[in-house]
Amino acid sequence: MRAEGPLVPGVVPRVSRDAGSFRGTLSNYLPGRPAPAAMWRERQVAATRSEDLTANDWAASSLVSNITLNAVGANGLMPSSVIPANMLGIDEDLAREIGNAMEDAWWLWSERAGYDGQPFSELQYMGMHSALVHGEMVHVPVMVDPASDGGFLGLRIQPVHPQRMCTPADKRGQSNFRDGVELDVHGRSFAGWIAEPDPSLFTGMHGWDALGSGSFRRIPYRVGHRVGLFHCFRHTSEEQYRGEPVITPALKLFRHLADSLEYELIGQIVAASFPLVFTSGRKGGSTDDMDAFFRNGGGVQGPQGGQGDGQAPVYHQAYAPGQVLYANEGEDAKVLSSDRPGANWSSFVTFIVRAMGASAGLPYEAVLKDFSKTNYSSARAALLEAWRVYMMWRQWQARRYCHPLWRMVQEEAFLRGHIKLPRNAPGFYEALPLWTAANWIGPGRGYVDPVKEADAAITMLDNGLATYSEILGERGLDVEDVWTLRGHEDRMLHRLAPELAERINSRTGATAQRGPYPSDPPAQTQEQGHAQ
Repeated sequence: MRAEGPLVPGVVPRVSRDAGSFRGTLSNYLPGRPAPAAMWRERQVAATRSEDLTANDWAASSLVSNITLNAVGANGLMPSSVIPANMLGIDEDLAREIGNAMEDAWWLWSERAGYDGQPFSELQYMGMHSALVHGEMVHVPVMVDPASDGGFLGLRIQPVHPQRMCTPADKRGQSNFRDGVELDVHGRSFAGWIAEPDPSLFTGMHGWDALGSGSFRRIPYRVGHRVGLFHCFRHTSEEQYRGEPVITPALKLFRHLADSLEYELIGQIVAASFPLVFTSGRKGGSTDDMDAFFRNGGGVQGPQGGQGDGQAPVYHQAYAPGQVLYANEGEDAKVLSSDRPGANWSSFVTFIVRAMGASAGLPYEAVLKDFSKTNYSSARAALLEAWRVYMMWRQWQARRYCHPLWRMVQEEAFLRGHIKLPRNAPGFYEALPLWTAANWIGPGRGYVDPVKEADAAITMLDNGLATYSEILGERGLDVEDVWTLRGHEDRMLHRLAPELAERINSRTGATAQRGPYPSDPPAQTQEQGHAQ
């Protein structure tokens, strides 16, 4: 008998879990895992189906377009330089001046950022759309001569279809390849293989994966500290090397709902096109007459036709809306009842669309843009829930795509002499993350009730619960740009329309003698004015 010490653990076994047993309705539930050599095929088929649904199905297209438009917007994400002056040991005004020069360099580059001359906003939209449809985006940075290309810098971005990234046929058996991704000795993604066949020889009949390594280009993920290949996707599981489309969990629902709607629509067309049929009381034709009619390809039916006139009977296989048909002798027309869709069809479709939206994290109202059944509180709750999804995708693209490009652009601008750094500060490469620090601002969230939300923003500002940067950032604006423009407008208003400025100040409760804006020039003393 043991007199002291801890008791022996694990004497009482756990209660059996239904989730891990083979009894009841779960007796035949055994999920399968595809073999490693076949996983690439399953992912490729899912991406192809997703691309087809997005191109041809209204619900899938609405979901993808909705996330893309709200996460990226028409003008894309814009950088706002936030150089930490205290960490670099420089003055804040100097840091702001350098940041403005970096933003100017980015703006000039972004006008022709694409290899085919696309602006960077279009590259962002294409990249986000590809990440949602295919599960990943593949963009290749290339260098061109800016003088001959008409651009500000030599960096260009070439979008590539993700299906071109696959394992060559002669490399498929090697253990360091995962679906077009080459791994290093530590199992990390090292290089991507992009199919680049001879256009005159490649027909596409057997797919990209049937090509040998001679028809591929091997592109390293990184070249030194620079990105060599933008292969961006959201990691949702361990040991993941390729992305999955956003509609993958509900792909069956999208397809089956599209088929159901099409069948119901066809049924409505048939019911609406039902013709007028005249019948006669004489006996109709035999089965032999019907077989002969279809073998001969049918005939023309007129009001005087009939077996009594020695004409073959006519059997109708198709009809047009409003058509008048004449039946054969002895035939009678039976009116088809149109009782579809059923009484619960609308609620059924709503439930399916809710499930499809939930698979991507979006509420029903955001997928269909239908707020007819909501009030202010429920509509705002739905939009806030959708906004979390948009912000997740926005931050993902800013972190994985936009900010690395920002560093590459600023590096080239620095090397070409467009950006000057102070001599008493750390070097550009010595403090690269500090010099290239930036926030990314996307499209604004918008208002459900502008008055209520503006009052809430003012209350948070007055009580120190929010900053101007946060409030304006939610509207897609930069605080420095807004205050600079406000100062310019206020000075122009007082100069050109002083009476209007006085009325505006009195209506808002402000005094005619306003305080200075950050963009105002420094105030001069009376002695300085006399000295000038």
